[in-house]
Amino acid sequence: MNPHHSRRSFLKLAACAPILNAALKPTLSSDTPKPARPVVCLFSKHLGWIKDYDRLAERTAQLGFEGTDLTVRPGGHVLPERVEEDLPKAFESLKKAGLRIAMITTRIQDPRDPTTRKILKTASSLGIRRYRRDGEKWESSRDPLKRIAELRGRIHELALLNKEYGLFAGVHNHSGFDLGATPWEVYELVKSEDAQWIGSNFDVAHATIEGGLGGWRSGFHLLASASRVQMLALKDFAWTQQSNKWEPGFCALGQGMVDFKTFFGYLKAINFAGPISMHFEYGKHNTPRPSDEPELLADIKRDLALLRLWMAEVQL
Repeated sequence: MNPHHSRRSFLKLAACAPILNAALKPTLSSDTPKPARPVVCLFSKHLGWIKDYDRLAERTAQLGFEGTDLTVRPGGHVLPERVEEDLPKAFESLKKAGLRIAMITTRIQDPRDPTTRKILKTASSLGIRRYRRDGEKWESSRDPLKRIAELRGRIHELALLNKEYGLFAGVHNHSGFDLGATPWEVYELVKSEDAQWIGSNFDVAHATIEGGLGGWRSGFHLLASASRVQMLALKDFAWTQQSNKWEPGFCALGQGMVDFKTFFGYLKAINFAGPISMHFEYGKHNTPRPSDEPELLADIKRDLALLRLWMAEVQL
């Protein structure tokens, strides 16, 4: 399950997948509730050229996903100003295809923005309980703790709004030069609020970019110890040298530097049961054209098959 699986190992595991799935399937009596388990979702951004909700749902199901992480943001599958009209339509299309909207990705930052309440109210009415909150800019401050202190009031108001509608907001950790690049910054931002309403949408690739040896591990444990990790964004990356400069670049799952063996062990240890949003930000996925669809879908199927094998190995 290491990122350096050989092709032969992958094919061997793939052949054993049905056996693994059967062996790991728990025996439950009719009156025993099924244990909570993660829902593997497709980040709908990666089918952005499909605008029709029925077709989006059909394609997502054909690829083998259980649900979707639907973009509810400018340029997304649902525009914020049309959320009350279009999110229910998307919900019904996905439901007809046997799928669920396990989470939505938004640009929500300010709880006082009129579209914020519209998005949360509509999502709540449909039973959608998790959303990805947008990141934060440094603005005039370069002191992390000072900037976090400036934002605490806004975070508190958002947590109260989440409580009102019964939603959890996951703050995404992006690598780079904005607030929240390292997981401890996300923790500091949300630590004063009830973990039931706000926490982390943990991206292990971005966390590894910023702390490749121990930093991503300690960051995950810090958030997980406070029950903040309720959503995941999943992708892989590798450092590459470009014009005498090292840059991180995303790649196919299992071909990069993320320590998925350790990461999935951590998820098992905390009984993670939230949505896993799969991201594909490599190759032609960054600038997709309809003519590239066969190649893009093949990438998605391959990465999804590998993810399911990894989950089976740790019985997640």
